[in-house]
Amino acid sequence: MPEVVMESPLAGIARLGQRVLVVDGKSCALSEVPFVEMLNLRGDANDALFTQTILSVTGLALPTLPNTASIAGRRQLLWLGPNEWLLKLQDSQGDSMESALRTALQGQHVSVVQVGDGNTTLTVKGPAAADLLSRGCPLDLHPRVFPACALAQTHIAKAGATVLCLEAATSFELTVRRSFADYLFRWLCEAGA
Repeated sequence: MPEVVMESPLAGIARLGQRVLVVDGKSCALSEVPFVEMLNLRGDANDALFTQTILSVTGLALPTLPNTASIAGRRQLLWLGPNEWLLKLQDSQGDSMESALRTALQGQHVSVVQVGDGNTTLTVKGPAAADLLSRGCPLDLHPRVFPACALAQTHIAKAGATVLCLEAATSFELTVRRSFADYLFRWLCEAGA
């Protein structure tokens, strides 16, 4: 049986690495964070047992305000809708986290689904980060409107993406479907050329 090799959705782009891009004389770095494990969670935010279970298992408070996130270390919990969240894990704990959540939430009306293989994460960091994204994104990324821990589901150059602000105006994380990753990465490179 042939050995299975995991590849990032951007493995086909030669010399991927980090790209330094310049927009209006300011620079930013574009890169991929491959293999981030992601779990889609659904449940009732008004159910104290559900919210407490999420906190105790993940270490993250369930964000209940629209377009916000809870972030601690290498874990993020993103609000996607009134009863939907995306748990992103950069600590290789996807399988054990899924199992722990399923066990702890047993008997409740909830859903826990792994979705990491269908997505990837891009980062845009530096003084030109907001300017680069603004070339293809309709969001107002000014810090007074889009501060740290703000997020939105939107599009960038026709590719659907969840944009998370890590640091106001200068550091963003884009969660994008793997089928759009190559297109979006190349588009951002062109926009910052």
